[in-house]
Amino acid sequence: MTEQAARTRSRKAPHAADLLAAACRIVEGAGLAGLALRPLAGALGVSVTVLTHHYGDRAGVMAAICEAASAHDAPPLDEWRKTLAALPSLPPATAASVAEAILEEAVTNGRALSMLYLEMLHACTWDETLRPAFSEWAAARRRFWDDFGARAGLAPALPACGWWHGYVIAELAYGMALNDSMTYRLVRRLCLQRLFAGGAALPDAADGALFAVLCERMGHGGAAPAAGAATAERAGRVPPWSVAAARACGMRLAARGAGGLTHRAIAADIGIPHTTLSYRFPSQHDLVIAGLESIAAHVMAAVEGGNLEGLQRSPGGGDGHRLDLARGNFAVALAAARMPELAAYTAHMRGRRGRNLLKVFEKYVPDARGIDALCTSVVSMGLTGLTNTEPPGEESERSVAAAFGAVSAWLRQGR
Repeated sequence: MTEQAARTRSRKAPHAADLLAAACRIVEGAGLAGLALRPLAGALGVSVTVLTHHYGDRAGVMAAICEAASAHDAPPLDEWRKTLAALPSLPPATAASVAEAILEEAVTNGRALSMLYLEMLHACTWDETLRPAFSEWAAARRRFWDDFGARAGLAPALPACGWWHGYVIAELAYGMALNDSMTYRLVRRLCLQRLFAGGAALPDAADGALFAVLCERMGHGGAAPAAGAATAERAGRVPPWSVAAARACGMRLAARGAGGLTHRAIAADIGIPHTTLSYRFPSQHDLVIAGLESIAAHVMAAVEGGNLEGLQRSPGGGDGHRLDLARGNFAVALAAARMPELAAYTAHMRGRRGRNLLKVFEKYVPDARGIDALCTSVVSMGLTGLTNTEPPGEESERSVAAAFGAVSAWLRQGR
């Protein structure tokens, strides 16, 4: 920066709206990993010193951004509350239409803010320093959706266990990547209609048949490759460590999103020089694709499973670590929101949500009726979103198991 430019930079604290807008622009282009103090200061036309003087360290800056985001969110959410309160009732079809409209607005006109929200939510599962900054904004959004669910007559256990909020989170993430697709929008509509109608299929209902056709269409042109690195290795085209590299990419993509994929980190994970890895995978984009292929292959394998433990995680590799499928799916959707070339893969994976649950319900809930692919897609979306609101570990696994139990009871009893 020239001396003249340095002199013209403002020494005043940025307005909250300007701070939020600059943060959203950066996250849309580079993810949360790109939201460092220097690029943020540059976007605002101030020095890093000005930011740190007014807000403190990065945690303080992030808290100010989230406070501004929560304030920006409040008026439209309050308007929806007033609208819903004015209705004498909220029957299933109306509830589905309103929920769809809110989600549509969030991924179109509210896209930038939604991207920041999802990136923050995902990062909070592994970066505890961000949780205090994000907690109030996250709680405000959850309160709105929990109130919406109660107003719509959802079984109280569904919002209480986090499943309903998880459904909204997952659908928001997929919508960020796929909303341009009419097929996806129809799938979202069918899922919301089924959710508010009680989850299980009614006799002679046509929505399940339409859902199957749409999911088949979503798979065309985006069929996830089956372990691309492994296939290439068997053909003798790539070195044997490429399979381990792809798996490491998938693990890190699931755990920390695309921003967590660096050549040095992956190389250290598999014990090779980072220069060797860079020769085979020159860019971060190549690492993302490798991770996506690994995740997709494990998702396809999980469809054949039939146990609750395998619902969210793949079998371990030789290192004993297990790939968290729910976190992997979510991370891929977030990456696809900024990398349109991943949309076809993401659509394929969205179309297969819940396939493995069909066998799980047969095994664990044999008395439930009306459990079809549309029903299990709805259930799976809620579990996926719930998983990505909490850090990995035993507590998260207990939350998912409890939510599965609550949903199973709901399906037995009907709406």
